[in-house]
Amino acid sequence: MKTNEKYILPGYLPPEQDEILSSWIFRLARSHKMKPFTFTKFCLNEPSLWNRDFDKFYNSNLMNFLTKISPLTIEQVNNLHLISYNSVVFNSEIHDAFTEGILNVGVVHRNRKNKGLLACPKCLEKKQYYKKSWRLVSSIVCTDCNCHLIDECAQCHSPIVFQRLDIGKKDVYSEEAMYLCWKCHFDLRSHYTLISKDSIAVKYQKYINDTIGKGYNNHTQYSFQYFNVLLSILRKSRSSSAKFCRVREAFVKEYGIVSSEFSKHNFELSLSLRRELLPLIYILLADINGKFVPFCEKYFIRNYDINRDGEPLPFWIFNLFR
Repeated sequence: MKTNEKYILPGYLPPEQDEILSSWIFRLARSHKMKPFTFTKFCLNEPSLWNRDFDKFYNSNLMNFLTKISPLTIEQVNNLHLISYNSVVFNSEIHDAFTEGILNVGVVHRNRKNKGLLACPKCLEKKQYYKKSWRLVSSIVCTDCNCHLIDECAQCHSPIVFQRLDIGKKDVYSEEAMYLCWKCHFDLRSHYTLISKDSIAVKYQKYINDTIGKGYNNHTQYSFQYFNVLLSILRKSRSSSAKFCRVREAFVKEYGIVSSEFSKHNFELSLSLRRELLPLIYILLADINGKFVPFCEKYFIRNYDINRDGEPLPFWIFNLFR
């Protein structure tokens, strides 16, 4: 179909709310009764697209081409990509190995070795698609369903890799539901944990979502500066460094954190540990003078214990240590 010099795909489907690019392309392949790898090869001119984390790494040729075969503008297409979090969650270029605040899926050919894609089992009951916010380190709860997010199959513990659902015989087309585990076909919707809407985890997540939506919060006019501090404390709370261990020891002593996990990057921490730590950091930062400053004084925490790789802290937090 040709519309205003565009050749719209015959099976075009609009993206869902907060849908991530790979999920939308996967659904487009389904709407054309094609396997995702076949669809990207013949319809998008990208034969090796699934060999990369294209939700994270920006492919300008692909993004521009998508505007030619759909009614979407480049702004709308870009909004499906994790680059849309630039100047919101992070304020730097997206790097190959590590981008602050983004979970790493660990691409190995067409497989994913890391648990870098989250999901809400209750959301998957409503509609079969995956959200962009489910790639964020800061995401732990679905505030629509008051449900813990998951990052693996409860039965075989494999990462969530929906694009591998169509792996099999090359000459046979089938449509396995997007809520199934690609490896053992366990229904990801059947294992979930609901929590109280008044829980600290839900309050934390609502604050995070609100900060992302507005681009600022009551701490700073730039949301990425808040995430800079939040995620730096998260990383330092489980750092293996013998030199910079004050934050880690403070969380162990103050909150009784019992874990053998250590990390260099925050995306390496398990979802279960992020669920435990992030709401605690949120509580400290929510009351700077009443909780965060006394916490730092009690455990002799200085600004260099918190900053990231020698970078100066944002002024709203650095000013406390002056």
